[in-house]
Amino acid sequence: MITLTDINRRQHYLAPTTIARVQEAGTSSQWHGICAVVHMLDGQVLEVRERAADIAQQLNMRRTE
Repeated sequence: MITLTDINRRQHYLAPTTIARVQEAGTSSQWHGICAVVHMLDGQVLEVRERAADIAQQLNMRRTE
């Protein structure tokens, strides 16, 4: 499981296999504290405070374990 924090500072614990795509947030979103957008396999979208590169690193670490 990886931990991500949404813009309301709530923590989400996600299984790496449920994440379809991670993208860096746009400039205006980053101004509001959203650093990345996480797209889930079930269609849910999370706007989170962690950077896309940091999430990708967490995912790579979890998938090799």
